[in-house]
Amino acid sequence: MARKRFAAGQRSTSAVHLLVWLVLGIGIGAVAGFIFMGTVHTMLASRGADHYGSAPVAGASTKPPAGTIHILMTSNGSPYQNYQTRILLGTYEIIKGMPGGERHVGITRILHRTKPDILMEIIDTFHATPLQPACDGWCNYPVSDRGNAMRQFFDSLPSTPDRIKGEWLYMIESDYVFMKPLGIPSTPPEGYAGWAFPFNYINPIAVPNEMQKLSPGVDVKSIPPTGPAPIVLSLQDWIKVTPSWERLTAAIEADTEVRDRLGWVREMYAFSLALVETGIKVELRTEGQSPFIAHLPGQAGLGEAHAFHYTLCTIYKTMDGGDAWGFDKRFYTEPQHALELTRIPPMPEFEAGKYKFVEGPPVTLEKHNAIKQMIDQINKGMDLAVPLPEAAKARAF
Repeated sequence: MARKRFAAGQRSTSAVHLLVWLVLGIGIGAVAGFIFMGTVHTMLASRGADHYGSAPVAGASTKPPAGTIHILMTSNGSPYQNYQTRILLGTYEIIKGMPGGERHVGITRILHRTKPDILMEIIDTFHATPLQPACDGWCNYPVSDRGNAMRQFFDSLPSTPDRIKGEWLYMIESDYVFMKPLGIPSTPPEGYAGWAFPFNYINPIAVPNEMQKLSPGVDVKSIPPTGPAPIVLSLQDWIKVTPSWERLTAAIEADTEVRDRLGWVREMYAFSLALVETGIKVELRTEGQSPFIAHLPGQAGLGEAHAFHYTLCTIYKTMDGGDAWGFDKRFYTEPQHALELTRIPPMPEFEAGKYKFVEGPPVTLEKHNAIKQMIDQINKGMDLAVPLPEAAKARAF
């Protein structure tokens, strides 16, 4: 009533009353402001958990610059993968210094292992709890942990919001040799959410029953022949696809018939199917035209790719079957290989008709030069490898 009379101008307010009202107003305003700011703080703090994936990571101090790329990779911390990772990190430093290298702003390893490994101090590492503790030593299929480990990583981001440095997240394998910066546009083509690589051994049409069993009603023809690496997606799309990837991987591992039918690439099928389930479309360019990887000696050179993927062996034999030279990642599986990187021996000079690959086809000059280019870069990567601290070396055995 007093406020109504004042508004109506029925009687002047005394100086004392005015002072009282002023003090009261300031007090109420301060309390209301405190409550309001506390509410906003609570909303911001819970945003990642309640609305995860609908916006950039809650609490991040800045939005990543447009077109920047943050690399992700998974590992079980084996000597085999750590050898490859140390080489990869060296070649990563090389491409960062090239034109376009400024787009590469970060690299994070997701380690699914029960205990720390030798690389913890030299690469940003998220330590996930493994589904298969036995993989610390040896297990049949460590990559079945990958979807689960990635989900743990994305779940952790609200508490470490500045960990992601790039607008785009680029998943790779440890056995890549970077030759130049990744040459993708700042935005994907219209209708696509990102970029991926087509593998000729992923053929969903050839396994329709298994695809339908895993995802009833799926249009098998719509499943892309790809996998979780190499692929570039936004953080939001990674968060969207990863739960399906994790679930489908687990479903395959739990079904002996499906597991055996899909074989060693079954986790790649799980990811490809997850893309369809979540409505994420990726651009696929054929090998040779892809901006991602080239395989030697399957291909004759780097082509449009920015990295060599040495998943195939490059072993030379003389035409009569004698040993001539070779590099194969499967030669490097012991702890000592990861601890002390040893340069790959020089290749022999090319002589037409003198050498063949271990599989039988003759070594051509074009393929020989491409392999030499890759080996030279591997050796440069070794030269740039960050020395391991003594404490890290102690964890090797």
